[in-house]
Amino acid sequence: MRLLPVQWAAVVLIVIDAIVIAVGFVTGTAVVPGWATVVLVLASMALMVLLLMRSGESIRIDGMPTFFKLLRETLPTWAVALTFVAFYGGWLIAVIGMLSRSTARNEVADQRLWTAFALAFAGAVLGFAGIARRRLEETR
Repeated sequence: MRLLPVQWAAVVLIVIDAIVIAVGFVTGTAVVPGWATVVLVLASMALMVLLLMRSGESIRIDGMPTFFKLLRETLPTWAVALTFVAFYGGWLIAVIGMLSRSTARNEVADQRLWTAFALAFAGAVLGFAGIARRRLEETR
């Protein structure tokens, strides 16, 4: 269960996103300039596009039990945990940020919101890349 290069890139992005979010929470200041936040989001989205292009077709999964089974079979335990924390944590932080309307004219909250989206995308790439690889190997 070795990770693919795209999964290692997702792990690096997850770590960077988590540091930006955590330091922003603790210090209350924007950790990186605005352009760096855009780079984090674009890098996560580029990994998602790369994953979709390399998989060649859509990834069809027959429900959540099958999804969890495939994740456990294709990723090491630490990567499964990181996938869940990154994906669900990223969306939770983003939704709370949007619902609280804390991003209105607040650079730190705005950075946290966009970095949370990047975190969720990177978590999705980490999880689905292994499943996509397995599906490709099954069809060959």
